[in-house]
Amino acid sequence: MDLRPRALFGAFGREAAGALAWGYITLCWRTTRWRVERAPGVEAALAGAEGFLVAVWHNRLAFSALAAPEGRRSWAMISANRDGDVIAALTRRFGVSLIRGSSADPGKPGKDKQGRAAAVATVRAVREGGVVAIAVDGPRGPRLRVKPGVAALSALTSAQVVPFAISTRRGRRAGSWDGFLIPVPFDRGVMLAGEPIAPRGAGPEAVAAHRAAVEAALTALTLRADALVGREPEPAADDRGAWDEGGLDDRPDARPDAK
Repeated sequence: MDLRPRALFGAFGREAAGALAWGYITLCWRTTRWRVERAPGVEAALAGAEGFLVAVWHNRLAFSALAAPEGRRSWAMISANRDGDVIAALTRRFGVSLIRGSSADPGKPGKDKQGRAAAVATVRAVREGGVVAIAVDGPRGPRLRVKPGVAALSALTSAQVVPFAISTRRGRRAGSWDGFLIPVPFDRGVMLAGEPIAPRGAGPEAVAAHRAAVEAALTALTLRADALVGREPEPAADDRGAWDEGGLDDRPDARPDAK
């Protein structure tokens, strides 16, 4: 543990920010009129014992932890950086377990972001019947473009991917790379869980097709959620490249041992 004053103050500040965010989001949650819809396949998945993955956009994370299903242990994959520390401090307060990590940043060679450990932890959580939520375009985008990591993990574990969309009518969009949706109290919102998407195989073409299917389903679900609350849809990023930035490393030799 780093005991230098600057490091300790930074850690305290992030915990304090997480606590303040928890209080504010709880207020917004309790004063918002929610419409919640789950596809029949989601109800079946929740009734079973198998774990599954949940795909959500990075900019709709504010209420995601509050939507964790009762009776199932839930996990959230959160990047291992300082911004992720604040989200982690918030998420813990909602009773959601954490998986920390993302792939290495190409601009910062030699910095370990615990990508392999995060993948291994996700595999274990799913195989133990857990529900693991992943911000599929985070932590640096491209915005509203699903990276291959969730599809690779789905193929590795044979777990289904449930697309999950949240929208609120009056939420404010931040000036961040993802246009993070900041909730406001006394609003109207929707939470939609779409039909689970099964993996199509473990080969590169099958994983690519699975990624595309998840992206199409999550995009359509988000458009519907925005339409239901009367919110203008937001454009996705044009750049589909740099899939390795911020997501799991999907090279075959970097995948965790499935055994």
